Amino acid sequence: MLLLLAAIALLPVMLASGWAVRSAMEQQRLEVERSALDLSRALATSVGTELESTIASLRILSRSQALVEDDFSAFYEAALRVQQTYPAWQSVILSNAEGRLLFNTALPFGDDSVRVIDIDSLRKFLESGRPVVGSALVGPLGNFAFPVRVPVHRDSALAYVLSAAVAPERILDILLQQKVPDNWVVAVFDASGKRVARTKDHANNTPSPSLANLLSRGGAEGVGITTTLEGTESVTAFSRVPGHSWTVAVGIPTAVTGTAFFRGALLYFAGVLASLAAWIFAASWLSRRIAGSVDQLRQRAVRLVRAGEVLAPARGRIHEINEADDALVLLSRERADVEAERERLLASLNAALDASRVALSQAEEAGRAKDNFLAMLGHEMRNPLAPIVSALDLLDLRGDERTRPERAILRRQVNHLHRLVDDLLDVSRIVQGKLQICREQVDLRQVGLRAQESVRHAAETCGAHLALDLGDVPLFVHGDPGRLEQVVTNLLSNAIRFAAGGTIRLQVAFDGDDALLVVEDDGAGMDAATLEKVFQPFFQAPQSLARSQGGLGLGLTIVKTIVELHDGRIQVSSGGPGMGSRFEIRLPQASMDQAPAHERITTAGEGGRRVLVVDDNVDAAELLASGLRATGHEVQTAYTGRSALALMWSFAPDVAILDIGMPEIDGYQLARAIRDQNTGWTGQLIALSGYGQVQDKEQALAAGFDHHITKPVRLIELNRIIGKAFKA
Repeated sequence: MLLLLAAIALLPVMLASGWAVRSAMEQQRLEVERSALDLSRALATSVGTELESTIASLRILSRSQALVEDDFSAFYEAALRVQQTYPAWQSVILSNAEGRLLFNTALPFGDDSVRVIDIDSLRKFLESGRPVVGSALVGPLGNFAFPVRVPVHRDSALAYVLSAAVAPERILDILLQQKVPDNWVVAVFDASGKRVARTKDHANNTPSPSLANLLSRGGAEGVGITTTLEGTESVTAFSRVPGHSWTVAVGIPTAVTGTAFFRGALLYFAGVLASLAAWIFAASWLSRRIAGSVDQLRQRAVRLVRAGEVLAPARGRIHEINEADDALVLLSRERADVEAERERLLASLNAALDASRVALSQAEEAGRAKDNFLAMLGHEMRNPLAPIVSALDLLDLRGDERTRPERAILRRQVNHLHRLVDDLLDVSRIVQGKLQICREQVDLRQVGLRAQESVRHAAETCGAHLALDLGDVPLFVHGDPGRLEQVVTNLLSNAIRFAAGGTIRLQVAFDGDDALLVVEDDGAGMDAATLEKVFQPFFQAPQSLARSQGGLGLGLTIVKTIVELHDGRIQVSSGGPGMGSRFEIRLPQASMDQAPAHERITTAGEGGRRVLVVDDNVDAAELLASGLRATGHEVQTAYTGRSALALMWSFAPDVAILDIGMPEIDGYQLARAIRDQNTGWTGQLIALSGYGQVQDKEQALAAGFDHHITKPVRLIELNRIIGKAFKA
């Protein structure tokens, strides 16, 4: 106990001493790093000055009158004289604009048998047309040097490449002029990471692995701990040479700071031991005074804990113990108050829980109200679309060429509005986790054909060319054909919008165990920021105020969700703005023994049926009836459920198309009444409704309908359903 008290009393001294030693060590480390970094900066500036000086000398030489006159022999002599004034220059090389060697002063004039060294720097020079300092290499004559290249222009065009092969010893001289301590290491590295010069072991041109790792982190400068080739741990700083990709590194052995660390640690532990001895003596004296009072305090604390009694004050010789006893007395009094407060809090908590339950119930009710609103929104928006679509179909059947452009515009806008409504409702189902798929064996080629047919008119209008590569054999997956067609149609529609006048490719192929579906265009493309967000709900690439592309930004969100519900994955890539886009979908293949026989896509209905159309919207009913009559059906209309029941007896239709949201008798009630009253009637009941959620379709089937169609519907699709229902 005495040692513990001493340690507790000594803790501030230990912390203060440790902090002081640590601060001193940190300061010394920072000084070493600062010294290394300052020296690396100074040397980088000196090396950069030397390189720029070489470039300037070459530029002066490039202005020689002999070179202007293309007198290579005279220019060779001039270059040889200049080389002799620069001892570090091993040779001067002249190449033409294509990089072919014209002469090398290390060889007799006319000897072009030696190749140009450092092809990479020459290639970089030819691409940029600016002065370049190459990598240090062993030349064909056995000399270790690095090239410095400058352009020689003639009428603003590159005519020649003038180079100097400089010996690394010139760079070494710059390092040695600094007279750094013998145990320091200074090195210079070229753009490729090869060492050009080193104050120790200059001939070795490979950096140590730790230094190479430090330099690879990038940045204009930096500091770190490395191990030299001699095995010495060092504090290493590096700086990039201004204007070039060379690097200067300075290493200072960490042993420089080791002595200071040992001295600081020794003083620190000596102080700790002295303080510990003093506090042990003081603690032993204090313990005799404290022991008795502590025992009394312990007994009173036990009484408080076990019995919970309210304690009376007890005074002793030690002021601190008296304060602790006062605290126990106060605690004993507050304990009773806490017990009472706890009871009040429990009652308050129960009340809060009741309020939370009410709030949760209200939130659930709000969610249900939102779902009902979205369903009603879809119904109310689809109802006026239905007569518009029927009117357009009827106008198409009449074939008036004068109104063809206007009808095409109306068709595009109606389809666009229809897609917006479907996307809004689909994304609502996605948020609620209610989007469902009905799986069956599906041939992806047929999905591609149907999707292509859906967007063919839009592509022709925009001048886009659809190219299909669907293979020669069926490619089956286990999925929802309608949802998969929605995916492909959405991707093709996007491509048409952003690749007007271009080519759009749809490919279906095998790829290992996956079925691969690709939609690729050569249109607007996407930048990296757009690629990261393209599948987010409501995200759209930046557009002008005109919003020429339109949409809610939901299509690709729905596509990604449908693909993932099929256990697939989707990826998007683009070369950048103006480089087109590529969407790639991978789905698990279905086993071949489960694949169904090839099924022909039905695109036209059969005429000659007796059809009853029931809708309280007179425009919608009459226009749909006119379209059906134009395709060969005999049609009667009814605007109420009661009149529809009467026509069921008198008209005896083969098919009854019923709206759901009618007053008095809705479509479900009417369907049940028809099934109950016409027990011998074997016709088809088709629900045509603005409600299109899964539960709406299930409710329609339960009421006796054979089919459920969401408004608006094209005549060609309605005829296909009618024809398919009556096939033998």
